[in-house]
Amino acid sequence: MSFYRTLMATVAAVGLASLAFAADATTAAKQSTANTTQSADMQQASDADQTGKVNLNKATAKELAKVKGITANKAKAIVAYRKKNGDFKSVDDLKEVKGFKRMDEKTMKNIQDHLTVG
Repeated sequence: MSFYRTLMATVAAVGLASLAFAADATTAAKQSTANTTQSADMQQASDADQTGKVNLNKATAKELAKVKGITANKAKAIVAYRKKNGDFKSVDDLKEVKGFKRMDEKTMKNIQDHLTVG
């Protein structure tokens, strides 16, 4: 009877250990994915930090809306224009986006000073 109990205890321990290792592997995979995403986000943020400018070709609407003079609707228009027409060749191309065509030169210059395409 003692052998049987030892055998059952061993089988149970191996089974529990397998579940624990499987859970650890799943957690590690999720953590790895989260770290990769975070790393990409940090790289994009560091690109903006190095120049102090927001990249018209990479920034999200939320990031563009943080630029003084660009509203949430204008930021969405920039992203929509970029999806439709491809990357901006220069910051001056911003004048082709809806909401920027009739903007006065001084305001446009102030906005452009905070943007880059490279």
